[in-house]
Amino acid sequence: MVISYCKYGSSLHCVWLIIAKPESRIHLAFNDFDTEVNYDTLEVRDGRSYSSPLIGVYDGTQVPQFLISTSNYLYLLFTTDKSHSDIGFQIRYENHCLDPGIPVNGQRHGNDFYVGALVTFSCDSGYTLSDNEALECEPNFQWSRPLPSCEGKERRR
Repeated sequence: MVISYCKYGSSLHCVWLIIAKPESRIHLAFNDFDTEVNYDTLEVRDGRSYSSPLIGVYDGTQVPQFLISTSNYLYLLFTTDKSHSDIGFQIRYENHCLDPGIPVNGQRHGNDFYVGALVTFSCDSGYTLSDNEALECEPNFQWSRPLPSCEGKERRR
């Protein structure tokens, strides 16, 4: 999911409430960010309202690469002053790991990519799986190990 604000206007007061499945967390990534320093700000709060704990206030071009909520809610407030507009920002958010893929000559078992989810793999006939351990979607929204491969059995003469 993406929140974009390109060449934003003056005197804005925009609120986004991101809601994930219960027991999930939200991974917020800043793809682009360029606002007027000290005047146009994005507040990020860890919860569902303005009274939730403040994670950070961001302006200019200095933002973290990503943020992770502690609950299944993130509250974002973008405010601008009456002066000029700026380039803006693009933020991407996820509440799950990205699709780990499927090995060539293999299959994936499991299509749930939320934190704590497990996926396993098997190979077509004549191929052997390089790693039989399940992949787990970890709290940092990364898989616990690389995608295994399906290797062909060597033929003997």
